Amino acid sequence: MSSVLVWLIGKRYIINVILALLAVSIEVFYSICGGSCSYLKGEVFGMGLQYIGIAYMAFIIFLSITKKDRLLILVLSAGVAVEVYLVGFHVWYDTYCPYCLAFGGTLMVMFLLNIRKDRLKPALLSGVIALALFSFFFKGSATPVYAAETLVPSFGSGKVMVRLYTDYFCPPCRGAEPKIEPLIAELVKKNIINLTFVDTPLYKASPLYGRYFVYILNEKKDLDLALKARSVLMDAAREDIGDQSKLEEYLTNKGIKFTPFDAKQTFNVINGYLKEDKIISTPSCVVVQDGKAAKYTGGTDIVNALEGLKQAAKKKP
Repeated sequence: MSSVLVWLIGKRYIINVILALLAVSIEVFYSICGGSCSYLKGEVFGMGLQYIGIAYMAFIIFLSITKKDRLLILVLSAGVAVEVYLVGFHVWYDTYCPYCLAFGGTLMVMFLLNIRKDRLKPALLSGVIALALFSFFFKGSATPVYAAETLVPSFGSGKVMVRLYTDYFCPPCRGAEPKIEPLIAELVKKNIINLTFVDTPLYKASPLYGRYFVYILNEKKDLDLALKARSVLMDAAREDIGDQSKLEEYLTNKGIKFTPFDAKQTFNVINGYLKEDKIISTPSCVVVQDGKAAKYTGGTDIVNALEGLKQAAKKKP
C-alpha cells in the first residue's frame, strides 16, 4: 500500500467531513440554481432529494466525528446503491444533472476511502436493502415535467396546423419572408391556424441562430416579437455573423432581449417535426387539416397555400 494511500486512510475522518461539506454545498447550489436539473424531479415520502442529501451528509459528518466505523460504512454503501439507481434514472431519461452526478462522485470517493475487506459482505447487504427500498419509495419524473414546460415556437389556436420550415441563411427564405409574414400573422390572429416556426439547420451557423430564436421567445412568447426576431436574425445572417458573442451584441443593439435556458427538449420537438415531415430543403411548409398533411416547397407555393387557407376561412359561415 502506498504511503499516500496510507496517509489518506489515516485522515479519512477529516476527509469525510470535508467531502460531506462539499456535497452539502453542491445540494445548496442545486437548490438555488437548478438549470437543466429542473427537468429531473425526485422525492421520497414527499421530500425532495436535495434535502434528503443534505440530511444524509449531516449524518455522515456525525458518524465521522464520532468514528462509528461499522455504521459509517453501512450508511455509505446504502448511499452508493441509491446513487447507482439515480444514475440509471439519468440514463433512462437521457437528461443529466451535473450537480447530482457531482454529489454521487463525492459519495463514491468517501465509500472507497472507508471500505475494508472484512466489511464487504455487510456493505453489500446494506446496499441491496437500500436499493430495494429506494426503488419502491422513490417517485421521480422527467419527461412529463419538461414536456409541460417545453417552449415550442407555436402560435394561434386554429384547427389547421401549419409548420413553416426556414433557414436564416437561405436566400429563397429571406426573399419569400415579406410575402409570407403578413399572411401567417393574419391567419394566426384570426385563429385560423396554429403556426409553428421550425428553424432548419442547413448552414454551419444555423443551429446558433435557431438557439437564439427560442432564447428570444423565452424572454417573451409573442407572435409580433417572433416575427421581429426572425427579421433581425435574417439581417444578421445577411451580414454573415457566425460568432455567438457578435450575434448577442447584434441582437442587443437591435433592442432584442433574450433569456438563455436549457432548450434540449425544445430541439427534441423540432427534430421530431423535421423527421416526421421529411424536410430536405427550405423554405418548406406543411399544412395539416382534417387529419391529412400536405407539403409545399418554395416561396410561391407556400404563399399560394396560405392564401388558400385565408380564402377558405372567408367562405365558412
